[in-house]
Amino acid sequence: MVKLINWREIITELELRAHYHNALPPVCGAYCGDMMSDVLARARRGSLWITIQRHRNVIAVASLVGLSGVVISGGRVPPPDTVALAEKEGVPLFSTPLDSFHAAGRLYYLLTRAGLINQGE
Repeated sequence: MVKLINWREIITELELRAHYHNALPPVCGAYCGDMMSDVLARARRGSLWITIQRHRNVIAVASLVGLSGVVISGGRVPPPDTVALAEKEGVPLFSTPLDSFHAAGRLYYLLTRAGLINQGE
């Protein structure tokens, strides 16, 4: 049985504002970081990426890795060209007023409660 986390819970708990979310793929993990090369090397397909970056390259990296979505933290809002690329690539794009630390903590709690990660990982 595949374990999934409910997007409504994620949206509520992380106080997400949707910029593009036509399709919401399953979320099976998370990645928090701002260096594109690190995300390319370490993020896993199906993860939700939390970052302060808001430029178009975020969407390109998310699409290449197969991430389930991008959350821009700290109240930052993506520019129109980033939103347009998210729509073109089909990458769910959100922003949150939470800083990356608190957004990641809340997502960690949700993922742990759903049984997608073990405490202490």
